[in-house]
Amino acid sequence: MKKITFLLFTIVTTAFFGQEKLTSSLSEYFNGEKWVSSNKATFTYDNDNNFTEEVEFYWDSSTSKWIKSYASKYVYNDDNRVISETYENYDATGNIDGEQYKTINTYNSSGDLSQILNQKSVNSNWVDEGKFELSYTDNRLSSALGYEWNGATWIFGDDSSRITLTYNANGKVYISKSDSWDGTNWIDSDRTVYTYDANNRIIVEDGQTWDGTNWETDYKSEYTYDANGNAITEKDYYLDDDVLVEGDLETITFDTSKLISSYLHPFKDRTGIDYIFSANGIVNKILARSSTNYRTTYNYGDATANVNNFSLANFTIYPNPATSVLNIDDSNFTIKNVEVYNVLGKKIVTSSINQLNIENLVNGVYLVKVQDDKGNIATKRFVKN
Repeated sequence: MKKITFLLFTIVTTAFFGQEKLTSSLSEYFNGEKWVSSNKATFTYDNDNNFTEEVEFYWDSSTSKWIKSYASKYVYNDDNRVISETYENYDATGNIDGEQYKTINTYNSSGDLSQILNQKSVNSNWVDEGKFELSYTDNRLSSALGYEWNGATWIFGDDSSRITLTYNANGKVYISKSDSWDGTNWIDSDRTVYTYDANNRIIVEDGQTWDGTNWETDYKSEYTYDANGNAITEKDYYLDDDVLVEGDLETITFDTSKLISSYLHPFKDRTGIDYIFSANGIVNKILARSSTNYRTTYNYGDATANVNNFSLANFTIYPNPATSVLNIDDSNFTIKNVEVYNVLGKKIVTSSINQLNIENLVNGVYLVKVQDDKGNIATKRFVKN
């Protein structure tokens, strides 16, 4: 009887007060003697249990305060799909530094994502930059056409791209290929080839660029899984002086006695295609990610990210827009890892140096994510033209 009463109490309490939340994460680096805090993120949810905001902070040792670095804010429709995402960068005083972007999502009558519209804040007004029109075949995403706004109409231009997906016999994306517009025709640019295990889980992402004759690998990610389907290791490879170099092995730990679906968390598919290009691999309650000198701990409920003395140097990128090379000013920190993502959330570049060759990228807007050797993470958007 006591067990039944306790069970009923648990159910009622959960229904009344809501699910326990994944509320924050704390990233740390090992300085040779101890683990030292570097940056943190906080996660906010609405009354419909949707993930609505992520705020990233870095520690300013000169003021002994957490400084807001950037924020992503999400708005949902009645089907709990994201219809807008606003991305804000902040300066050292915590004020918006002028770099604001918005993505507006449109869904068709079947609930499938049909358009992605990208805007930038100019003089406090949202101005169209580019858009993707998504197409479906047999209820699967088959292609996306990227357009640019010339001030009067939507055109194929230098910032345009065409993405086509090829599926394997099990209905999983086998190749994601991106073409660029040369003014008259679509030409080969880059692609990602996916390899799956017997359980249809991504084990290899092979990012390749077209050199005019062959497809050449410029980055690669490898994953392993536990019996529950959790991605427990990730290893990245990046191109350094035309040689594919092995990066650090990242290990992810889980509480396999609890499902992540029992918690509010930021890893849900918010558009219907969030994980079509990548491995999700989070089935159970995620606890931490770690590599040789870096780790991130996830906090639930009332647990908070503690603070230790640490200084994160903001980074700048130039030129922006960029044509062939994107430089990262790392004069105040040491780069550990750099990743570039397109507007669909697909990772297309991995590196560990401060100069990225982006000549083969399709023109458009990208997100560059930089991690230093002390575990700090920050992002910037740039335009390839």
